[in-house]
Amino acid sequence: MDFKEYFQTKSLVKTPRVGVHYEQKTTPDLLWCVAHVILDLIKDNSGRVFSDADVRESRLFDSLMQDYFSKPPQEEAENEYNKVSSYQLGVFSFAGILDQIDVRPKRYRISVLEALEYIAVNDFNAAHFLGEYTEKFIQDNGFSNVFENYRQNPNQDNHLRAKEAYWNWARTHTAVKGDDRRHTYRVFNKIFNVFCYKNRLPGEDASNITPGVCPYTFLIYNRENFRDKDMPTGMTRQQYHDEVLSEIDEGGVVETLLQKAKDAVKLKHGNNSEIQDPDLGYLPNGGVHVHHILPRYSYSQFSLSKENLISLTPGQHLSRAHIEANTRTINPEFQIICLKKKFEHIRASLDAGEDFYDLKEFIKILKICFHWTLDEDSSVEQVDTVLATI
Repeated sequence: MDFKEYFQTKSLVKTPRVGVHYEQKTTPDLLWCVAHVILDLIKDNSGRVFSDADVRESRLFDSLMQDYFSKPPQEEAENEYNKVSSYQLGVFSFAGILDQIDVRPKRYRISVLEALEYIAVNDFNAAHFLGEYTEKFIQDNGFSNVFENYRQNPNQDNHLRAKEAYWNWARTHTAVKGDDRRHTYRVFNKIFNVFCYKNRLPGEDASNITPGVCPYTFLIYNRENFRDKDMPTGMTRQQYHDEVLSEIDEGGVVETLLQKAKDAVKLKHGNNSEIQDPDLGYLPNGGVHVHHILPRYSYSQFSLSKENLISLTPGQHLSRAHIEANTRTINPEFQIICLKKKFEHIRASLDAGEDFYDLKEFIKILKICFHWTLDEDSSVEQVDTVLATI
């Protein structure tokens, strides 16, 4: 589905205080979830009219919220469920993919089935939709200059200018209450990071511009961060904050998590290179770097995956894994060596009954590297057989 072409014929100009254009819970994985539920609702009748309540009462919606997003049952987190469904329906309606035919209660009919089917495939398809939707929204609502300034010179000052412009716009066009900017800034964070991810620019985390390209993890709802990492299953985030955490420092969340993942990989492999072959540049006692097998800046969805991190000596990392010490390049031959060695260690860990590595995550990496159609539920033996062919 070519959403860039699709939006050329659409206007995303926001009528003041009417409709949902974006929300804090406008994320690729939630858009995918609700699109998937809608298609399930209309599977026997593509012209069926449905409501927000129909989505929330769907067994599939309940299942996805609990099993995929690790939410407590709906009766214990009704407000979260309501926002997830209503916000995605609002965005789909604003984008012209759904046709809202009633207001109270809000009821919808599918207007562009092809678009919904594309989004319902996975969250990456939903991210593609959201990227084009966001750029068209920026263009149609008068934000092009401030966002273009940031694109040309991505720094904290230009980021703050874009945020201020959105706040001034939101006071007229959204239901802002007084001078409380908190919710508006949370919505801006979503818009800004989608723009940055699409254009490979530094994103915003905890109101600050972060080093490097905005990672995919900044876009999604099901983002693991230190607030949720130790949160008991079945507890809402608000409960966890109120009952468990006394103070939260949100600065540098992704960098903190990445450093923890790197440290864990180093420790797992004895603070030594995982490739201990002198013919492949191994020198003992030379220090350790942790290398992204799939480069972080191109495949940010795997930036925190331990299955994508391999410990190497500095020489192996800079002289073999990358080309001419440029960490934005990858040596494809050494990448294969890294993948095979990583698999050996993943297999050994699984054989030992550990839960340090996730085989499914490694299979996802292999599928991207080699464009394989390998089933993510494949066994260790099946992966071994396929890897032996390269």
